[in-house]
Amino acid sequence: MTWASPVLMLLVALAGVAAAGAWSASGADDPVIDPDVRAAIRAGTARVLVDLRVAATDPSAIGSAQDETLRRLAGTGARLARRFSSAPLLALEIDAPALSRLEAMRDLVTRVRADRITPLDEEGAPRR
Repeated sequence: MTWASPVLMLLVALAGVAAAGAWSASGADDPVIDPDVRAAIRAGTARVLVDLRVAATDPSAIGSAQDETLRRLAGTGARLARRFSSAPLLALEIDAPALSRLEAMRDLVTRVRADRITPLDEEGAPRR
């Protein structure tokens, strides 16, 4: 084995690291926003599910991530619809400023998607 082989392997490895860093810096960790959410926000508010960047196996981490997300949404039109104790999710009703804040939460939010579950009325029946 000549000196060229180890040098070539090192260059390939460094190129891979540089490419991975560029991919990450280009928005790979940005939250994914459902197009239906963007359309609904243009018309007013939207009911959404927010997937959080936390291990689903750690209930205390789930609660902490939920608390921090809600704290950062303070001052927007976001309204909590439901917290989930065993899933890294929040069900929220949001407006445009809240969506902008969620998009900026790269460290907490992985996805914002439309909540397609029909809300219930006061008696527990689906609203029509």
